Amino acid sequence: MIGSSDTRAAETLVPFDEIESVIVHAPSTTYSNAALVELARRVIPVVCCDETHMPIAWLWPAAANFEQTRRLAAHASVSDQLRGMLWQRVVRSKIEGQAAVLREAGRDTGPLAALAATVQPGDRRNAEAQAARHYWKQLFDGTFRRTYNGPAPNGLLNYAYAVVRASAARQLCAAGLHPSLGLHHHNRFNPFCLADDLMEPFRPSADRAVLRLWREGRPAVTADTKRAVVSVMTEALNTDRGIAPLSRCIEWAAQSLVQSLLDGRDRLRLPLVAAAAT
Repeated sequence: MIGSSDTRAAETLVPFDEIESVIVHAPSTTYSNAALVELARRVIPVVCCDETHMPIAWLWPAAANFEQTRRLAAHASVSDQLRGMLWQRVVRSKIEGQAAVLREAGRDTGPLAALAATVQPGDRRNAEAQAARHYWKQLFDGTFRRTYNGPAPNGLLNYAYAVVRASAARQLCAAGLHPSLGLHHHNRFNPFCLADDLMEPFRPSADRAVLRLWREGRPAVTADTKRAVVSVMTEALNTDRGIAPLSRCIEWAAQSLVQSLLDGRDRLRLPLVAAAAT
């Protein structure tokens, strides 16, 4: 049994065969060992999140799970060539998304389209940084500087990125990958390097949400603006499967990353353009 101590919650029964993963956010959730054992037996990962909605622990089956072993082995042994190809796709998608945000805002997209088209495997020429210099000068105003501890709306950007990063981390854990083994990001003190990689194409959606609040004269971090930022997860994006919410796009990206690692080739499914669908 997995349930909540909130007795007002309605009971919902879901067949195990219909469960792909279990992601637990509510701090009052309780578990029975029988439920955890059955989830493990059916190779269904359980991801437990803390109060910030970041994974704090996850349960992966320890026995008779050749698929889990295969995924982790492919992840740990990814070739430099594939790593470079995947990072190329990630950076290109991010820059295309930044160009879309500037275009929607009536700003000068400048060199972004050209940079996106010329991103090399592994982003050897650091197109990501070149794009960022133009992007941040244009997005808000000429005086804005993107720094973690900088003035508004930097705080809202930090919060928006944390929301997207947490979603990426949850989906990676649910897909059977270890979030500390990054493609590009590497830091022994960072348990979520892979989430930092995967979230990059979705940053422009977070930027768009913050830009909207900034234009409304609400650049500070408040309970109200936090709620508005969280709604970015339901933003509709264009994908090769049609229009889908950002949260589902992150899920598909994580699953396609697994397939890329297993097949040894680029199978990433990222938004066609990281811009809101019309």
